[in-house]
Amino acid sequence: MTMKTDNSLKLQVGLTPSVELIRGSLEPYLPWIEKTMGIAFDQTLTLELRSNPGDIVAEQLLKGLPLTSNLRARKCSWDKLIEDWALPMGMSPRIAVSLQRERQSKAAPAAVWDIDWQECPVALHLKGLDRPVISVKVPLAFPSSEVPPFHPGAFEHWFITCREDAAKLLGLVQQVGQESQRCLETAGRQTRFECKYDWNTVVLEPTVRRLVRDDFELFFEREEWFHAHNLPYRRGYLFYGPPGNGKTQTVRIMASHPHIKPFAIDLSDLETESGDLLRLFDMASDSTPALIILEDLDRAFPTEGKQTRERKVSFQTLLNCLDGVGSRDGVIVAATANNPTCLDSAILKRPGRFDRVVRFSDPDTDLRRQYFRRLNPILCGEQFETAIKKTQGMSFAQLREVYILGAQCAFEHGQEIAAADVIEAIDLHAAGVQEVKTSAGSSGFVHSRSLLTPQHEEEAVPEVNRMGER
Repeated sequence: MTMKTDNSLKLQVGLTPSVELIRGSLEPYLPWIEKTMGIAFDQTLTLELRSNPGDIVAEQLLKGLPLTSNLRARKCSWDKLIEDWALPMGMSPRIAVSLQRERQSKAAPAAVWDIDWQECPVALHLKGLDRPVISVKVPLAFPSSEVPPFHPGAFEHWFITCREDAAKLLGLVQQVGQESQRCLETAGRQTRFECKYDWNTVVLEPTVRRLVRDDFELFFEREEWFHAHNLPYRRGYLFYGPPGNGKTQTVRIMASHPHIKPFAIDLSDLETESGDLLRLFDMASDSTPALIILEDLDRAFPTEGKQTRERKVSFQTLLNCLDGVGSRDGVIVAATANNPTCLDSAILKRPGRFDRVVRFSDPDTDLRRQYFRRLNPILCGEQFETAIKKTQGMSFAQLREVYILGAQCAFEHGQEIAAADVIEAIDLHAAGVQEVKTSAGSSGFVHSRSLLTPQHEEEAVPEVNRMGER
């Protein structure tokens, strides 16, 4: 039997522009908004911002509820600005709540709540503004194939303000952002970023300190020098070497610089696309000085013979971004790799893509001694020197693991940690590693502390560019 299709019946789906969506969502509240602000709606200005002070109103409605530390930090900033608030008559505001846990010293984790103000508009009387502003979240919907990259979620937050107050309002929002906790910009969201700008938290050998720490700090003082020599004011660092020797910690310290806005993207994620990487560089270019973090390049872009999965980020897009195509002055790129032999030569051997290619090696005797004494200044003596010798070939992460194990042994005996406890921990650690090696060997796995042997290092990585500028 032949089925006839009635072409006169068609379904047409259209995406509503944001301005119409806002207007439609606010339609029931327009009389209240105009009365509260004392002006007609067409005399207002609507600003799209991530900051949502509605959460602070939610906290006041839920007085006494223990909150997450992140929400408490934002509350302290907004409390200084919010003099009063009001809701539309006859409304029961909707608040999304989720129970979480937070660590406490010497106590069980505390039950805390994260709260999220939803659609109901709220009028805020802010210090320094002549009229109230309206804070509102508007639900947005996108076809699954057209969700914008870096889209923060199913809602957008808006401030409706008197046009004369718009600039002042943005200044207040900026003030709140500076006082709240720092965030790391990632694909689609902001992630809390907790790290102090303190180079003393990492032990660097003298050459690495000169090529990384000193060079990074001088970068902020030499903008005029770059421009005077017709050089782009950008920087690129590639840190490589066996895991556990401070590559990531160094990047975290760089990201904590008070002038830096940090950005990161997971290039190993199969859902990450070329457009995501381009937009990340664009975002960083609009927030300079900025640091773009690209971790584990050797996993994300191995050489052709070592690729295992197809990725949506093209290699050429990465090279274009590293070459500075479309990026402005003040952008710094910090990338890491455990095994540089897996990296394409186009990354390693093209001058200018990375100004500093620096190896983070396992610490030598002096660095191991310095690291242990930084953890505990009282460690010394003949037994301590024995411990230093026994840790030959260990990474900083393994040294930390050994120290923690020794400290636990000392704590169990009710005494302060001593060199003898460290030696005991080293022997326990060695026994555990040997057991893993034996087990792995019987299962057909190969245990290797480092993927890169010393005799191949010079072949794998070009000579470190010590003094050349881009």
